[in-house]
Amino acid sequence: MRGKIEVRDGFLVLLAALWCVDETGVLPLFLLAAAVHEGGHLTVLYLAGGRVLRLTLTACGATLHCALPEGRCARAAVCLAGPAASFALTALVQPLGWYRLAGASVLLGAFNLLPMPPLDGGMALSHLCLSRFGCIRQALALLTMLSLLSAGIWLAGRGGGCWLLLTGALISVQTVKKLAKNAIQV
Repeated sequence: MRGKIEVRDGFLVLLAALWCVDETGVLPLFLLAAAVHEGGHLTVLYLAGGRVLRLTLTACGATLHCALPEGRCARAAVCLAGPAASFALTALVQPLGWYRLAGASVLLGAFNLLPMPPLDGGMALSHLCLSRFGCIRQALALLTMLSLLSAGIWLAGRGGGCWLLLTGALISVQTVKKLAKNAIQV
């Protein structure tokens, strides 16, 4: 990658905090799953003729800023390649008995398919849908956002921790920003 790498929004602080509270040793597995996920995006991006401008690491995860290839389908393929790589990793390591890595990878892949614009599923929908379906796409993103936050509140109320609520809140802020930006451009 010739572009630069940016570290923002307390990424290193969050990483250090997670490392300190990770009693089960799952953080390195999630980091490996994330690297494979991003590798999937990079592979399809380069195969389709795009290029990376920069990689931004934030408290919400990694964002590849790219010069995307031409065509809606090629752009959507780049978005969906990350989850595809996550599911491929799951399929490869589960028969080996590496269930925690398989679980981390399938969770990362499935979560990224949610139809919220900062996530891969939402970005793929943005590339595939015609502009006349913008209202449906926005409604789907908002419904998903509310469902994610509700599930986070429910889980926290049942003693399952606040990880889903915090993740949902961080992603929701980015979703609202992305939806507002798109609404202004239309």
